[in-house]
Amino acid sequence: MLEIAKILKPQGIKGEVKALPLTNVLAVFNSIKDCMIENKTFNIAHVSIRQGFLYIKFNEINTRNDAEMLRDKKIKVDKSVLENAKQEDEFLIDDLLGMVLHDENGNIVGQIVDVINYGASDIFIIEHENRKYQVPYVDEVFINENGRLVVNSEKLKEVMI
Repeated sequence: MLEIAKILKPQGIKGEVKALPLTNVLAVFNSIKDCMIENKTFNIAHVSIRQGFLYIKFNEINTRNDAEMLRDKKIKVDKSVLENAKQEDEFLIDDLLGMVLHDENGNIVGQIVDVINYGASDIFIIEHENRKYQVPYVDEVFINENGRLVVNSEKLKEVMI
């Protein structure tokens, strides 16, 4: 199960909640019918996306008081739901963690140990020979070759933090 959103607060009086998406694969919210919150299954009546937030109505939640019980809880779905919703050239963070990166010559660049996002783009934390460095995910540096990322070593040196 992967976390796809965090419920922030109740929205209105009929049980709708406002949530923050934790995935950039927003298409998943158009296709999911049910999800898990704290090991309990909830059926989704509708989802709308406005100004970067999700507004979700669950069939089981009909009052503001019921919605208040979900505050700060995480919404989870099976990983296969995200895999089916993502584009062919997209990666799930879960798949990136632990990925070993090579340059265009086959030399090991390092292993992705974390992915963070401060708003502009994803930043890969790459570890190589007991050294960690940060690299923003940009198309000039990372080339997707059949589901495998290849690193342009010249461009990497320009953006490495």
